[in-house]
Amino acid sequence: MKRSIGLSGALAAGGAVLLLNSAVLAVAPSASLWYIGNVVLHPLLGLGLTGAALWWLRRQGWPTAALARLAVVLTAGGAASGMAVVGAAAVGAMVLHRSPVLLDLHVWLSVLGAALVGLWVWRGVGSGDGPANDPGWLSPVTIRAAVLLLAAVAVAVPSARTSWDTRWRQAHVLENPSGPPATMNDEGAGVGTPLFPSSAQTSTGDLIPSDFFLTSETCARCHRDIYDQWNGSAHHFSSFNNQWYRRSIEYMQEVVGTESSKWCAGCHDHALFFNGRFDQPVVEQIDTPEAQAGLGCTSCHAVTHVGSTMGQGDFVMEYPPLHDLAASDNPLLRGAHDLITRLAPEPHRRTFMKPFHEEQGAEFCSTCHKVHLDVPVNGYRWIRGFNEYDNWQASGVSGQGARSFYYPDTPQTCGSCHMPLVASDDPRGGQRLRAVASVPWRQHSPAACQQ
Repeated sequence: MKRSIGLSGALAAGGAVLLLNSAVLAVAPSASLWYIGNVVLHPLLGLGLTGAALWWLRRQGWPTAALARLAVVLTAGGAASGMAVVGAAAVGAMVLHRSPVLLDLHVWLSVLGAALVGLWVWRGVGSGDGPANDPGWLSPVTIRAAVLLLAAVAVAVPSARTSWDTRWRQAHVLENPSGPPATMNDEGAGVGTPLFPSSAQTSTGDLIPSDFFLTSETCARCHRDIYDQWNGSAHHFSSFNNQWYRRSIEYMQEVVGTESSKWCAGCHDHALFFNGRFDQPVVEQIDTPEAQAGLGCTSCHAVTHVGSTMGQGDFVMEYPPLHDLAASDNPLLRGAHDLITRLAPEPHRRTFMKPFHEEQGAEFCSTCHKVHLDVPVNGYRWIRGFNEYDNWQASGVSGQGARSFYYPDTPQTCGSCHMPLVASDDPRGGQRLRAVASVPWRQHSPAACQQ
C-alpha cells in the first residue's frame, strides 16, 4: 500500500528546510539577496513549524517519555526566544546590538531542542515510542538517513563558518604588489578610462550614482553620534564647500581642462567624480548638492579593496546591492531594511567595515594621504606631492622606523591620534560598544598621542 507523507512527514521536511536555512545564516553572512532572503524566511519557517507542530502534538497526544518532553520544551523555548528577537527588532529595539544574550539563547535552545528531536525520532523508529510510528511518516530507513544527513550538516557548520571567515578576511587584506607601475599611464584602470588619471576604480567598472555619496544622514538612523562627528569633520569639508580647494580646482580646470583635475577628485569629490561629472567644468555645477557633499560615510566605508600604499586613490569603490533600499524615500522599504539589519547585522557590518579599516588603518589612509604627480597631471615629470604615510612609517611612532631612537611601548597608527576613542553607545560589530574611534577632525589630539 502506498504510504502517505501526511502532516508528520511535512513537519519533518519543514524541519529539514529550517535546519538548512539556519546553516546558511550561520555559515555565510553576506549582503546578497540570497542571504537576506534566508533571513526573512527563517522566522516565517520557525513560526509556521511551531504552529504545525503544536497542532500535530494535540492530535497525537502529548508525549510521555522524558526525552520527548524535554525535546518539546527546549524546541518551544527556541521558538519563543526567536519570536522575542523578531519582536524586539520590529519595535526598533537594538537588543541584538546591546547584548547577544537573547540571540544566543534562541540559538542554543533551538540547537539543543533540534538535537533531542532528532534523537527522539531515531530511537522511535520501530520501537513504538516516537513520532516515527505515525503512519504518515516515511520508511524507517529514509528517516534515519535524513537524521544522519542533517546531523552531518550541523557538525559541518563551525568549520564551514571558519573557512568562510578566512576567505573573506584574505580577500580584504591590503598587500603591496611586487613593484610599482612603470609609468602613471599604467596606474588605476589606465589611460582612456572614465576616472583616469586618478587610480580610483569601481568594482564593476561602471559609474556610481551621485546619490550614493549624499546619503550620510540615513546612517544617522542608527549611528547618530558618528554622524554628528562627521558633520563637522574635515572629511565633510573636503570638496567645493572648502574655498581653498574650490579655487585650486577652478583655476586648474581653466588652465589645463577637466581631465587632470580628476586626479584630485578621486580623493576629494566622490559625488561628482564617480558619477562622471568631472568632465563638466566645476564652475558650472558649483552650487549643486553633489559639489558641496565632501566625503560622506560611504566614501571610506564602501571601499572594498586597496591596491597598495602608493596612494593616488588606489582603491576600489563598491555600490552595495541593498543601498537603494536603505536610502529609499519609501518609509516601508526603509523600515524593511532597518528591520533586517537589526535581525542580522553581520551583512551590514561586512559591507561597510572591512579588516583593513580596523587592522590596517594607516595603510588604508595612505590611499589618499600620499600622492605624486606625473605627466598625465602636470605635463612635466614625476614629482612627489604630500606624503603623510611614509613620514609616519619612517618615524618611531610606527615602530617601523629603522633610524629612530624612540619607540613607543605600543606602535601608534594614524587613528591613534586622529581618531581617538570616544564614549559612545553606537551599535558596532553585533553588540553595543562603550567607545568607538572618532571621525577624523581638522586637528589631532595631543592627549591621545601621549597615551
